Amino acid sequence: MQELGRHRPIGGRSSAIQRYLFEGQALERTPSGAAVQLIARDTFVAETAVKLDQINLEMKSLMRELQLVKSDIAELRDEASRSYRFSEFVDREHKARTAKLEELSRRFDYLKSRFDTIDGNSKGDFHAFQTFEAVSRRLTELGSIEREFRDMTWKLKLSVAAFAASLLVWFLVLVTG
Repeated sequence: MQELGRHRPIGGRSSAIQRYLFEGQALERTPSGAAVQLIARDTFVAETAVKLDQINLEMKSLMRELQLVKSDIAELRDEASRSYRFSEFVDREHKARTAKLEELSRRFDYLKSRFDTIDGNSKGDFHAFQTFEAVSRRLTELGSIEREFRDMTWKLKLSVAAFAASLLVWFLVLVTG
């Protein structure tokens, strides 16, 4: 391997950097101007520039974080609106069920009052019909009431027919007489 700046490269074309190294200019110190100490203004400007760069970096970082927070807030708003819509839906369903139950309760009370009126038992003593014998006895009673009602209906029809016949006879007597 070739040491820098000591020997000339052997054969081939030499590049500009090789010539620069060979001539020894790479290791020499360049002559500089007089060493001037920075004045207070230059140090202030340099420190301010560094601080401004740091502030710019912090601002960029804060802007990225702000964008993330904005997206999180937007997601939270969407979730809150979905939750609100769901709670409204649940409330409407609850009110609808409550209204249906109240309507069913009103209908049940109406039917119970009609049944009590028909049955004649306004107290609603349903414990008397806990056995099949009690139910059979009650059905037999209701069957006898139904038969009596049919007999009364038949008698009423006969009475109406007799009355109509008597009216017809009176009308004939009036017309002929």
